[in-house]
Amino acid sequence: MSEIKDKIILITGANRGIGKSLSLGFSKLGANVILLGKDEDSLNGIYDEIIKTSSTKPLIIQCDLKELDAAGSNQIKEEILAAYGKLDGVIHNAAILGKMSSIEDYEERLWKEVFDVNVNSAFLISKEVLPILKNSPMGRIIFTSSGVAETGKAYWGAYSASKFAVKGLAEILRDELDSTSNIKVFNYDPGKTKTSMRALAYPGENPNQLKSPEELIEDYLWFFSEESQLSAKHYFKFDN
Repeated sequence: MSEIKDKIILITGANRGIGKSLSLGFSKLGANVILLGKDEDSLNGIYDEIIKTSSTKPLIIQCDLKELDAAGSNQIKEEILAAYGKLDGVIHNAAILGKMSSIEDYEERLWKEVFDVNVNSAFLISKEVLPILKNSPMGRIIFTSSGVAETGKAYWGAYSASKFAVKGLAEILRDELDSTSNIKVFNYDPGKTKTSMRALAYPGENPNQLKSPEELIEDYLWFFSEESQLSAKHYFKFDN
C-alpha cells in the first residue's frame, strides 16, 4: 500500500462505478488522484469527499470524452503539469455501452460515439501523456477490458468491437514500451461488477449477486507495485 502513496494517477470515468471507487480508495492510501469525467456535480462530490477523508491533493478535469481531440488532450496534460509537474499512472476506465443491437440496425452516430469514448480518447490521452509518464520510475497505463473483447458476441455491437480495439491498443503500447521505458502497460478485465453499465447490459440480473467495485482495489494496487514491474504478464482478469 505504501507504493501508491504520493503517486499522481489519472482516472477517467472517475465520477461513478469502478472509477469512483478507485478514486476514493487510492486517495485514502495517499495517492493524488486526477478525477476526469463529464458530470461536474458528481466530480465535485467525490472531490469534497476526498478532501474530507484524506490529506491528498485531488484535481478535477471536466471533459466529455466523446468530444476529445488533440487540443483537448494537450490541455489535459498541461493541467496535470501545472498542478503536479509529473504523472505516474493512467487508468483508462471510462466507457459507454451504446446499445444492444444487431450490426444491421446499429446507427453510425452511436457507433462513432462509443469508439470515441472507449478507444479514441484512450489513444489521445495516452499519446499526449507518454512523455511525462516516461519520467516516472514506474509509470503505468491500465486499460479496462471485458469478456466481450475475447470473443465476439451477437448484439454487443460497438461496445464489443471497441473493447477488441482497446485490447489491441494495449498490446501495441506494451510491445513498444516494455524494452524502451519504465512504463508497464496492463489490460484488465474486472469481470462481473455491480455498475450502472452492467445493469443496462443485463437488466434481468440480480445486482446483489455481483461483486462491488470496491473489491477490485487490491488488483489495481498490484499494478502499481514493485512486483508488477517484474511481471511479463500483461492481461489480467478478476478471478472471483
